[in-house]
Amino acid sequence: MAKDMRSRDFGASKLAIWLWCVAITVLSLALPASSQGCNTDLTSKVTKFSTANLLCKNYPVGANQFYIWALKDNATQVTSIVYAAPLTTNYWAGLGFSADGTMVGSTALISTLNDAGVPVATVYSLNGRSTSQVVATGNGLSFVGGPPGATYDQASQTVYVSMQVDFANSTAKPTFLLMAYGRQLAGGQLAQHDSRISTSAQFLSGVVAPPSAASTLDHKAKIHGSLNILGWGLLLPIGAMVARYGRGFDPAWFYTHIAFQITGFACIIAGVATGVELTKDIQPKQLNGHRGLGIFIFALAILQVLAVVLRPKKDAKVRKYWNWYHHWVGRLALFLAVINIFVGLKMGNAERDFKVGYISILAIELVAFVILEILLWLRWNRQRPSQQTSPPEDQAFQFGGGV
Repeated sequence: MAKDMRSRDFGASKLAIWLWCVAITVLSLALPASSQGCNTDLTSKVTKFSTANLLCKNYPVGANQFYIWALKDNATQVTSIVYAAPLTTNYWAGLGFSADGTMVGSTALISTLNDAGVPVATVYSLNGRSTSQVVATGNGLSFVGGPPGATYDQASQTVYVSMQVDFANSTAKPTFLLMAYGRQLAGGQLAQHDSRISTSAQFLSGVVAPPSAASTLDHKAKIHGSLNILGWGLLLPIGAMVARYGRGFDPAWFYTHIAFQITGFACIIAGVATGVELTKDIQPKQLNGHRGLGIFIFALAILQVLAVVLRPKKDAKVRKYWNWYHHWVGRLALFLAVINIFVGLKMGNAERDFKVGYISILAIELVAFVILEILLWLRWNRQRPSQQTSPPEDQAFQFGGGV
């Protein structure tokens, strides 16, 4: 009898093991293959920037897991983000940025699958809790290096969305992160989320491994700034001072002045060209003002060049008025250039050394201008009345020469 009981127990154990194996097999076939989480190789999923140094963290959202890789670059202040979320047809998954941790008033990047099964990432403004108040605007996030990229892993049914964001120039405030998923209604509208979490956003700082859109943008911005500082901030002011204070060295002052002005104008043209390229990659909030003022100053520079080409002869009656025009337009251009350079440095979050370097150049030029201007007036006042032709203020010029 004991032998029969042992035989029945052994048979029951075999049956339990067999049923367990069947259950595991059925589940493995029914459920999609799980992703590797933070150990996922992102090389094939993100092509716009390097993900080598990004830091990963997982977040449970309902029964699913969201994974976020992120890093804020020390040099550019641009944040590189990759998020992975479960996604199937007729569903959506999104990552939102909120100032206070609530949905209303936040901005979200939501991914869906189109009819061909291709992932699409769209920026939505979450103006309220109803479906009609969740609007696809495309605004709120200032992307660097183009729009977000999205790839879909069919095996794990996971979407990977990558982006580089300049939050300093975005209306979206990343104080809190919102992660959610839900169903997609007919017509592409988004139903209320099935699950959602809100968590404090803490993007660690570091160095994004090159090459990346952020490092490329930083390089372009530095070239643009350097060319304009060299042209407007150094060469043209020096050329103007040579023309005003170096007339005792005739004709050397004129050729020196022309050399500085031509070189400075060439730097300005190159600076404008790099600025145009920059606007293709980034659209910061202050761009319209900086660009508009830059175009106006560039137009003044062109007018100054044309004025030199069309200048009247020395004995012409209109020569005096030409000198006044040339003098004051040059002054205006240089003054506005100083303002626009500071606007550009602020807009581009320039490094401290960059700002200190330009301020030092400007300070040296102002000190030199004050000293030379005082010496010029003292020399004019010492002249006999019969030798005083015109006061120094009427001796033109700023940018082009009064020859």
